[in-house]
Formats: sequence, C-alpha cells, structure tokens
Amino acid sequence: MSVSAQTVFAAFDDTYWGVRALGMGGAFTAVSNDANAPLYNVAGTAFAAQKEVTLMGSRLFAGLEGVEIGANYAGYVHPISANIGTISFAWSSISTPGLRREDTFNIGYARVLNDILRLDKEVVELSAGVNFKYLMQEVKFGVEETEFETYKGAATGDIGILAMFANGIGVGFSSKYIVPADIGFMEKDEVKNINVVGLSYYSDELPLIKIPYFTAALDVMFRDSETFIRAGVESYILDRKLAIRLGGREEAFDIGFGYEFAFANETKLIVDYAFELPLELEESYGSHFIALSFRF
Repeated sequence: MSVSAQTVFAAFDDTYWGVRALGMGGAFTAVSNDANAPLYNVAGTAFAAQKEVTLMGSRLFAGLEGVEIGANYAGYVHPISANIGTISFAWSSISTPGLRREDTFNIGYARVLNDILRLDKEVVELSAGVNFKYLMQEVKFGVEETEFETYKGAATGDIGILAMFANGIGVGFSSKYIVPADIGFMEKDEVKNINVVGLSYYSDELPLIKIPYFTAALDVMFRDSETFIRAGVESYILDRKLAIRLGGREEAFDIGFGYEFAFANETKLIVDYAFELPLELEESYGSHFIALSFRF
C-alpha cells in the first residue's frame, strides 16, 4: 500500500485535537467542559469551572516512511461570571514540513441560558456558544517561483448547544464551518460544513459494575454526504487523580491516560497522553499525543 502525506492529511478535518478528547475516540461534543471544548463544542466552555490553558504536541503516523506530520493545539477558557459567560481562545496547527500547513484561530463565547429561558437547574443546564474562526493554509508548490499564492486564508464560524441533564445524560450539537470558507489556490475549494450530534452519560459510580466517575460518549458526525461515528469512555480512579480512557472510530482505536497534580488555591496541573492506532495503515505503529493543562 502506497501512503503519502496527502492521504492522511485532509483539509481542516477536525480530527487530531485535544488529548483528553482523543483518548475517548474524539467523542466529545456532549462532554466538552474544558480547554479542549473550543474545537469540539464551543457551548461546553460555559461549563468550565476554572480558567484553564492547555498545550498539546504530537507525532502522527509514526513509522510511515516519508511521512512526517505533526499536530499542535493550544486552548484557553476564561469563565467570567454566570451572568456574562465564558470566553475562549484556541489555535490548532497540522503540518507536513516543506509541503503543507493548516492553522485555525478561534475566538469563542458561550453562556448558560437557564436564567434567560427560566429553566430549572435541578432538571437541566443548557448552554449555547459561538466561535469565530480564521483558517489559514500554506502549500509549497515545489518550485521557487510560482504565479500562485502560497498562503490562503478565510473566515468562518461555529455554533454549539449543550444540555446537561441532572440524571447524567448530556446532549450536544455543534455546527462547524457554517459560513463557506474558500481556501483554494488555483480554483475554488470550500471547507465543508460539519454537523455533529453528541450523546453522553455520566455517573459518579456506574451501577452494577461500580466503575467510578464514569463517562460514556457517542458522536455522530455528518460532513458532505458522509457519516462518521466516534465513541469513547472515561473513568477516574485514585481519588479522581488518574484518568483512563478508551475510544475509537471507523479507522482508528484510541487509548489515553491523564494524571492531575493538585496545588494550593485549587490550582491543578494535568498531564494527558493518548495513543491512536490506525486500523487501515499497516505500516504505521501509531500516533502519539501529549498535553499539559493548567487550571487556576
């Protein structure tokens, strides 16, 4: 099987961001409540309990000869107040050195809507959010001089809704790239709209099998004429300090771990790792992701 960077590097496909989310197979639309939320469901940033910054680095598809791809992510959420809401900032970048690079810049806002809609928090908490996105693509055409531009940028946006019910069920919806964004160089090439419906279930202790602090999540993603399914689980043990995650999608299996270090004044340092094994690329022995997050 011949594999190139192009076959594993689709345009702005929203696949390789957030180590916690990746450990759950990318099923995060109805879970989002931290600094990974801006690229999954911006509405979830309204549920962030603290300010948080996260930094991620990765190596994708290790072992593929001639393929060198890296993905990086930085996110920040800043809860202001219940009446005002939460602002967020995020940057993601995926690149093949000397060939192609994509950068996405996000500025988001989200708010819990219970007071506006007069919803009982003992039944459900409902949030909504919006993301402004700027996409920038750089392509090396392999010649020193070309009549084509090597950089192309376009603006677009996301919207999201997240309902967290008191019985542990979460329902989320995120529509990404809602405004057509043309990132083509030689001809029109618009980034396709992505719609994702997410479901989640959380329990402090899963009935019968007694798994502590358990979350199960499922995302169904619609892009163009295709449908994709992502699923994952997460559990916290050792007094909620150690996280264990499993997940997957059609073409990959994921496993992840996280550990939380607590300090004074409720500040926390979180180290997360995820490993993804592609199921359709036999030459690769997997992708590795690591992130540091700081909550304060």
